[in-house]
Amino acid sequence: MHAWGWLLLLALVVAAAVGRQLYLYPGGWKFAFASEYGPARRDLDRARGALRGLERTARKELAGARGAVDTAATAHRRRVRDAEERIARLRDPGRGGYRDELGALSLYEHVLVVSTDDFSGDLPLHEIAVRSDHTRTAGHLYLVGPDGRQHLVTYATADIAEEHVRKFVVDVHNAIAAAKSFQRDRPAQLRQAKADLHQATNDTSEQENAQLHLEEVTARQSGDLRIPAARQDLAAAHDRWQELTGHRPY
Repeated sequence: MHAWGWLLLLALVVAAAVGRQLYLYPGGWKFAFASEYGPARRDLDRARGALRGLERTARKELAGARGAVDTAATAHRRRVRDAEERIARLRDPGRGGYRDELGALSLYEHVLVVSTDDFSGDLPLHEIAVRSDHTRTAGHLYLVGPDGRQHLVTYATADIAEEHVRKFVVDVHNAIAAAKSFQRDRPAQLRQAKADLHQATNDTSEQENAQLHLEEVTARQSGDLRIPAARQDLAAAHDRWQELTGHRPY
């Protein structure tokens, strides 16, 4: 920035400061700046600061109480939503989380997704069986579906390492065991989830406590005489300034 630019900026800053001073202490230059009127300006500042401090504290306290009510309501909705989502997952778990894949097979938490020439679809893990064998040139996976039909998936060992196939089969066996446990425990878990939803829906104690605190804060502030007294003090300071200068401050 050139020197004239800095000078212009400085002039604007000074003008703004002067304008603010004249606005805060109306009546003319001498009342706004002369040292002999410093006590009168400080008297006005004291009254203004006392009222603003009390109002700022009250606003902050009231905003905090209102925020606590909103936070409690949000937390209650989240607990209810989480309980409802758990019930929905137990009723219809879907595929579940992704686990692994091997060519035409994709393993999820609850299903094995198959895409072969003779079959394409989702096989529920808790209703299937799987085994494998290997020759020098190929690996074979035998899947038994819920209807008893078998599906053969063959892999050339040149394309997929035998170790990878064996690991995938182990993962499927483990996932089948976990899926069977899930199906066995699901009725009890569903009953518990419904009980949790009922409890979450009816437990509004945090909201009630927050609302009670808000009402207490509101009532206490309504009966607090300090702010009205500070407003009277400021009005009196305005009167003194107007009597001195002929102009009433804002």
